[in-house]
Amino acid sequence: MKRLAAGDEAHYERRRRQRLAQVLEALRQEALAQPKVLVEAPTAMLNQEFASLPDGVSVSPGAISITFSSPSEALQRLLALAMAIGNDFNEFERMAGR
Repeated sequence: MKRLAAGDEAHYERRRRQRLAQVLEALRQEALAQPKVLVEAPTAMLNQEFASLPDGVSVSPGAISITFSSPSEALQRLLALAMAIGNDFNEFERMAGR
């Protein structure tokens, strides 16, 4: 029995389990590193401009206002604003500056 435990089969089984543990840990780390999607965004939002921000989103000197009727709508409007800022930071500075 001791010989079997010390033999090739046991060695390969330990190695297989170690590799499996490494793969599972890598998958866990990858899942933790990926941000969770909070809101679905249409691809058109990639080109969001300030001129076409949704109703309920406004930027003025020293203030940003977002009005919404549901948490999902709030996330959509915040994302639209973030995309517009990312696409034209100079316009954001102009609108929000004092």
